[in-house]
Amino acid sequence: MTTKPELQTEGSFVAGLAAIALFVVLGAVFIGVSFPAPAGFGEGASITKSLGAAMFDIEPGLLVGDAAVPAEGFLVAFILIAIALDAALDGALMLAKRDDEEETVVADGGTHHGGDDS
Repeated sequence: MTTKPELQTEGSFVAGLAAIALFVVLGAVFIGVSFPAPAGFGEGASITKSLGAAMFDIEPGLLVGDAAVPAEGFLVAFILIAIALDAALDGALMLAKRDDEEETVVADGGTHHGGDDS
């Protein structure tokens, strides 16, 4: 016979009070914080070309002139995203690859190797 789960009320309420106190403190910090006004890139800034120039150690001013953006800070994030996407693509190809020999599992626990259903 199975029994339904019961709420465990034994134990210390100190952990619950600590969690509530932490929630209140973090809520007060998040509500009271102020951020500066967002600052973007100038009009006509060429971020992509500047990133490409930084990857190949080319002076960005040679490619884009005055629209160059200092892009060295973006390189680590750009390369990490490229590695993550490459790993996802490799995993998708590995999962999509078919085996040479088709093998199906039969309901009685045995296996059936391709061909007729007889």
